[in-house]
Amino acid sequence: MKRLVFCFDGSWNRIDAAHPTNVLFTAQSVLPQTRDGISQVIYYDEGVGTGDNDKFRGGLFGQGLVKNLSDAYRFLIFNHTPGDEIYVFGFSRGAFTARSFAGLIGTCGILQRPSAGRSNEAVELYKKRDDTDAFRQKLLEFRRDVAPHISVSDAEDQWRAANVPDYQLGQSPLLKITYLGVWDTVGALGVPDYIWNADGFNKDHRFHDTNLSPMVKSARHAVAIDESKADFKPTLWENLEELNTGRGKDPKAEDAPYQQKWFPGVHGGVGGGGPRRGLSDQALEWIWDGAGNAGLVLDSSKGSPIYGLSPSHLEYLENSQEDGGFSIIGTLMKYMPKTVRQPGPQALHEVSVSAQRRWHEKEEKLPEKSRYRPKPLEHVQADLDGLDVVALGMGEDGIELAPDNFTAHIVEPGDTLSGLAKRYLGDAKRWPEIASANRYKITNPDLIYVGQALRIPLAASGSEPTV
Repeated sequence: MKRLVFCFDGSWNRIDAAHPTNVLFTAQSVLPQTRDGISQVIYYDEGVGTGDNDKFRGGLFGQGLVKNLSDAYRFLIFNHTPGDEIYVFGFSRGAFTARSFAGLIGTCGILQRPSAGRSNEAVELYKKRDDTDAFRQKLLEFRRDVAPHISVSDAEDQWRAANVPDYQLGQSPLLKITYLGVWDTVGALGVPDYIWNADGFNKDHRFHDTNLSPMVKSARHAVAIDESKADFKPTLWENLEELNTGRGKDPKAEDAPYQQKWFPGVHGGVGGGGPRRGLSDQALEWIWDGAGNAGLVLDSSKGSPIYGLSPSHLEYLENSQEDGGFSIIGTLMKYMPKTVRQPGPQALHEVSVSAQRRWHEKEEKLPEKSRYRPKPLEHVQADLDGLDVVALGMGEDGIELAPDNFTAHIVEPGDTLSGLAKRYLGDAKRWPEIASANRYKITNPDLIYVGQALRIPLAASGSEPTV
């Protein structure tokens, strides 16, 4: 068994960028081999609009996405073995590609290598799929011919047992995607909707399904609250409650396998790619936490991207400065029509902790010097107002409002929760007490960051810790 990790970057995002996106950070952070000997193979795609000749057609109109999708699919065909785990990540239009890639796998399966020449046919079938019995039958027969070594569902396994000579029930392993993590999916492909006759130009790109397939075992989507470009409408998953309840999970639970949360920041403030990383690092950490729960192992050694993370809800909403110089594309993006992002979160569990903390933050601590009250959060305003600020760890990074039986520790290089527990509480095994005291800023006990302020419970005796 090995892990295949697919990383699809957004428009104009290159591997040699001065400021990597969260997708590139992910590709750079996956360990090639885990301590227990499992290989983790990375496929990284720079995304549309990165070539010298397709910055406008690819970056603005999304042309090239189908090629990127096909290239990744062929890589999968030549590298996948039944039993392998598949992880998929994406940002912006790369998130659209990532989700389409998962949809393509669910629709056509994974072709056997001798049938690789029919990969373009598989992509076309995915693009033209419909919900008729005739088309479903066509797909069953297609997968029977080119992907007999796997099944995409229990129903297919049963169909083969009834229709394929000598096929035994359970003969083909059930295909699953282990994890799908995406930042701010943008589904704008082709000519923007506000341009005359856009419908005619865009018909070939309308093949994406906004429902998440149950073939995906777990998934997370980080959505930007503060993006205002009309052409950057978020493409949301619409069936997460159904998927979670189908797995016997409460959709509101912190450990729900399928989650979609809204984060503060513009498009790049959530997906990264700029010099200001506080907000995008928070969205990165949340997606990585889900990947870690699903089994993916990231490099946490000194010098790795994880080592340099600095998540902060206090960061600028814009992840780039205005003095980046002139560019035609930058100017066009600046003057795109603006709108308020809709529909916004409909329940409190869809609002990230980062946004909850920013909502309650003092205006003088925020770069804009005003309370954080974005219109997309209007539906959950009452729930946000009712949150317990002490439980959120507010104040001076959780210290100002801490009870008297807490002290503060600023994380230094080499610190771990078990090490801090031994230092302050006298027993490394008491690290869960520190994690609990900082539960709204520590999502993964293996990930704490240099410069982060943690609340440390004092020893039971009430004595000061030994430093």
